[in-house]
Amino acid sequence: MEKTKRRLETFSFYDRTGLEAHLARMAEKGWLLEKIGSFFWTYRKIEPKTLTFSVTYFPEASQFDPGPSEEQEAFYDLCAHSGWQLAAASAQLQVFYNEGPDPVPIDTDPVLEVESIHRTMKKSLIPSQLTLLALAVFQVVMFAWRTAEAPIENLTNPAVPLIALCWALVVALAGVELSSYFRWHKKAALAAEHGEFLPTRSHRKLQLGALVLLGLSVACYILSVAVSGSRMVFALTVVLFLVYIPGLFLVLWGVSGWLKRRRASAKTNQAVTLIALAVAAFALLGVITFGAIFGHDRGWWQADRGTDRPPLRVEDLLDPGYDGYEVSCSAEQSVLLGRIFVNQEPPISLIQEDYARYKEIPTMEYTVVLVKLPALYDLCKNALLHDSDHLYEDLPAEERRCYAPDDPAPWGAREAYRWTASDREFSIYLLCCPDRIVEINFDHDWKVTPEQMALVAERLGRGELP
Repeated sequence: MEKTKRRLETFSFYDRTGLEAHLARMAEKGWLLEKIGSFFWTYRKIEPKTLTFSVTYFPEASQFDPGPSEEQEAFYDLCAHSGWQLAAASAQLQVFYNEGPDPVPIDTDPVLEVESIHRTMKKSLIPSQLTLLALAVFQVVMFAWRTAEAPIENLTNPAVPLIALCWALVVALAGVELSSYFRWHKKAALAAEHGEFLPTRSHRKLQLGALVLLGLSVACYILSVAVSGSRMVFALTVVLFLVYIPGLFLVLWGVSGWLKRRRASAKTNQAVTLIALAVAAFALLGVITFGAIFGHDRGWWQADRGTDRPPLRVEDLLDPGYDGYEVSCSAEQSVLLGRIFVNQEPPISLIQEDYARYKEIPTMEYTVVLVKLPALYDLCKNALLHDSDHLYEDLPAEERRCYAPDDPAPWGAREAYRWTASDREFSIYLLCCPDRIVEINFDHDWKVTPEQMALVAERLGRGELP
C-alpha cells in the first residue's frame, strides 16, 4: 500500500483559508501533510480522520535558515500545549493540525493576522513578484517590438515563441497574484478592525491552466526541434532540459541543504548558494559551448536533414555546364513559421583561379517562408517587401530600388513582385502563394522563362519542403 504521496499544490502563498480547507479534506481522505517542497508537497498515509488545520506565518524566517529559531521553537511549544502539532514548515509558512473537536484557534486577533501576512509578503514575495513582473513586461514588449521589426527572423526560431509565451504567462500569473493580494489586503485590513478575518483565495485554475499550456508549448518546441533536422539544435535542447536546468536546481538544493546541515547562518547560506549557482551556471554554459564547438569541428552537426537536397537547384532549371557548385541550405521552423534558405554558387576559390569563368556561371538563392498561422501572412509579406527600404531612403528617387507588382499567373501565385529600379528590372522575385512566400534571386544575367517559372511554382510554391 502506498504510504506517501506527492502532490503539486498551486495555492497562493497567502491563501491561508484555502490551504486549511484543502489540508482538512486531505486528512479526511487519509493523507496528512508531512513536508512542503519547492514544487511538490509530501503527504503520509494515516487513518482517515477529521482534523483542524491552522496556517500561520513567521515573517522573520528564511528558506536559508539552518533550522527553527529560538522564537519559533518557543512558539511551537506554546502551540503544542494547546493541542496544535506542527505538520510541516517551509521558511515563513507554518502548518499546524489539531485532533480536538473544537480547538481554540492559534490566531485570535484578525488585525495581528493580517499584519503578519502582510509583513511576510513585503519581506520577500511582493518585491520578488514586482521585480519578476517588471522583467516579464519588458521581455514581452521587446518580443513584440522585435516581431514587428523582423517577424520572420524572430518567429522561425522555435525557442523565441516559447520564451515569449513563458514571459506572457509570468505577466498573467504575477499580475493576477499581486493585484488579487493587494485587493484582499485592503479589504482585510478594514474587516480586521471590526474583528473579522476576511477569507483568502487562490487562482488555482489559472495556475493549472498556465502549467498545462506551458507543458504543451514545451512539447511543441521539442517536436519542432526534432523535426527541424538540426542535430546540434536538438542536442542543445536535450542538454538544456535534461542537464542544464536540472543541474542548476541540484546545485541550489544541494549547496543550501549541505549548509543547513552544517548549521551555517542564513546570510552565509544565501551568499554561498548564490555564488555556487552563478559558478555552476557559467561552468555548465562553458561545457555546453565547448561541446558544441567540439562537435562542429568533427562534423557531428553537418548531417542535418535537407542540407544536401534542396528542393530546387540551378541544374533543375537549366544546364549550367558546371558541376562544382557549393550549395548551402539551412532550415528553421517553429509552431508559427518555417523558413528554408538555399544558396547555390561556385566556390570563392574560383575567383582567384578564373574570375571570368566565375562570372559566367549562373547562381541562384532563395528563401521560402512557410506561414503556419494565417494571421501572420500579411506581416511576413510586408516585412519582405520593405526589408531593404532603409538602404535607399536617403538616395534620389531615380536610384531607389523596390519591389513592384508583377504578373503572378506564370508563377501560379496569388501575387508576384519584381525588384526594380527606375530604369531597369532585376531577376529577383517575391511570390505570394497560398501558405508560403517565396523570395528568389536569379543570376543578374538570367532571363527567366515561363517553363522555369512553372517549375519554381511546382517545387517551391506548392511542393514539400525539407
